[in-house]
Amino acid sequence: MTENANKEGRVLWITGLSGSGKSTIAAAAAEQLRAHGERPVVLDGDAVRAAIADSKTGHDVTSRLANAYRISRLAQLLAEQGQTVIVPTMSLFHEIHEWNRAHLPNYFETWVDVDWAELCQRDARGLYSRAARGEVKNVAGFDLEYDRPAQPDLVLNNNPPLRPATELANELLRSALGLHSLSQRPHVVFYNLPNAGASAIVPILEEWLQQEGYHNLVSPAETFRFHAEMEKNESIFHWTHDPLETFTNELERDDFRFICLTRDPRDVMISNLKDVTHQGNNKGNSILQLCRNSIQSGFNQWFDQAHAWRALEQSNVMQISFEEMKQNIPALMECLSDFIGIPVDPKTIGELCKKYSFENVAGRQRGEQGKIVRTQYMFRKGTSGDWANHFDGPAARQFHRRFGRYLRAWGYEPNGLWAKKHALEQKPKGNGQLFASLLHLQQMTDKYNKSCHPSRFNHEQQIKNLFQSNPRIDLN
Repeated sequence: MTENANKEGRVLWITGLSGSGKSTIAAAAAEQLRAHGERPVVLDGDAVRAAIADSKTGHDVTSRLANAYRISRLAQLLAEQGQTVIVPTMSLFHEIHEWNRAHLPNYFETWVDVDWAELCQRDARGLYSRAARGEVKNVAGFDLEYDRPAQPDLVLNNNPPLRPATELANELLRSALGLHSLSQRPHVVFYNLPNAGASAIVPILEEWLQQEGYHNLVSPAETFRFHAEMEKNESIFHWTHDPLETFTNELERDDFRFICLTRDPRDVMISNLKDVTHQGNNKGNSILQLCRNSIQSGFNQWFDQAHAWRALEQSNVMQISFEEMKQNIPALMECLSDFIGIPVDPKTIGELCKKYSFENVAGRQRGEQGKIVRTQYMFRKGTSGDWANHFDGPAARQFHRRFGRYLRAWGYEPNGLWAKKHALEQKPKGNGQLFASLLHLQQMTDKYNKSCHPSRFNHEQQIKNLFQSNPRIDLN
């Protein structure tokens, strides 16, 4: 259900010549708003004229102008009481359009454009043919000048090939209010790299969209049902780990929205291995040993698939990262609301964010050690950078050689210096001890040279040369 967040209402003004279809579009828009839980008021120009039944109100320029002002003021009265008012009316005059923009709250002006030849052919009321025979006068567009809106907010082309009124109404509501009809709301596909932290956002999206009438396929394993469910003419929310190729056709469709979640690949690996250990599938190996083994043998396919998703740059795809998401999930939900095209109630989102917060589900603060909580979703630690607590120097260098391209492409590291820095921060063993001793020598020598005299030697180069002469020492 949508809610008008403004204290004032809004006015959707639909203008066009007789036969353009403005009344039909207005009726379809009103029906769609009712489906969203609103109670719009329709002020049809002809209906208002008939309801007032003023014998003095004719169809000459003066009478038409007076009636137009009457409709505008009535729309103002209702909108100021919080109503959504839809006004299909001819409104011939620029001064009416200008008055509306100055006085009507949340005013949105639509011009229904139809060629004159097409209007004459339709002529359901016989108005234009009677005017041609001289039987009636003051017919707008025929013998009475019509002021087309100078700067309408939306132009709806209603020339052949004709589109259904519901489709035109949907276009109007999307443009004016950011709304989709229940039958035309976009399908939402949420992709995430496994162990990328989707548990922080997917349950919130799932319940919110379910409240909005979506059919949820929230298990990544249910992609096999995806295309079959689409045939039911229901809007679908689907959570997936599947490769991009699964949705090749859907990516080209306007009625789809794709959300792509990625995370620091190092944290992805550690999260996965912690889960493996939690389920007792580690075969007695430590996290560090699992890490080294996994770097050598796994994760290529995961990261390749995620990179294909990450590289998408098109209007129906929204890229988010775990690191940005966890800073402010309610704010992200507002952005997702705009992206999907369904207004969000801040109170509802606040309640959902609290319900599915890490603290509430896991029973501890983010970053605190504890058992993995596994429901339909997995909650482990909820932080970024945990990889540094598990990688040793060789693992960091090894990871960079295998997967450094993803760190660079996704903006996590500009180069491989992070691996060298991490190696220096670990307790030295074996060759690492030699490296640490040489580094200490360099630092002490630099300190001495700065206090006494400039050195004629490049100690950094000396140490580098020494390492290059020892093939057993890994410089990466």
